[in-house]
Amino acid sequence: MKKILLIEDDANLAFMVTDGLESEGFDVFHMTNGENLIDAMDEFIAHPPDIILLDVNLKGKMNGFELSKKIRQRSQVPIIFTTSRTQIEDIQEGFKTGNVDYLKKPFGIRELVLRMNEMLSRNQTAPAWNGNLKIESNKTYKIGIYLFNPAESNFQFGDEKIHLQKNESAVLKLLCENIGKVVTKNEILESVWNDEDLKQKEASMHNILSSLRIKLSKDENIVIETIPKIGWKFIVIS
Repeated sequence: MKKILLIEDDANLAFMVTDGLESEGFDVFHMTNGENLIDAMDEFIAHPPDIILLDVNLKGKMNGFELSKKIRQRSQVPIIFTTSRTQIEDIQEGFKTGNVDYLKKPFGIRELVLRMNEMLSRNQTAPAWNGNLKIESNKTYKIGIYLFNPAESNFQFGDEKIHLQKNESAVLKLLCENIGKVVTKNEILESVWNDEDLKQKEASMHNILSSLRIKLSKDENIVIETIPKIGWKFIVIS
């Protein structure tokens, strides 16, 4: 039974969604605001839900976007924003979180279940082979003609070893773990630099991506695609 965390402060809507999803076989746990989740964050990490349904217009100290950033510091659990805010600026703000979808209010349970199942399917554990990238049992990554070892911060091309800076290795590992998916700027910033002043690190992030493109350039089937204003997608063409 898939576990759903519903964060919604409209009691009537929360009841409707909970009742509808439980009738479809989901296990639903309801919270009314972000503060409750922050207080229970250790429990959340220990027993994470399979997906979060998150109202954007939460009352309290944090709206849905702000809460999603807190969640992303600890977890990559899929999030579906439920909202009546459909301006492009709002949608862009939400997608910066990464691994999200949008559902406009009002919505029906059938559409919600379809979107949830799609996200759950997309987030299943990747197979051993994914295009031309293979994840080895010792956590090295075969990327086209390269063998990347995050623990040693290097990758090998034939007899040649190419050293990576610590942050380059961290970014490349994040890309490998999300091959074929968009990795947002925020995901990279928060994964690599943690609690430092993230805004000041954007230039460093762009430099790292440029350096990785150069170091991986011997294989033309490897692409680090820029997604304007959002992030990057790592592609290895088979």
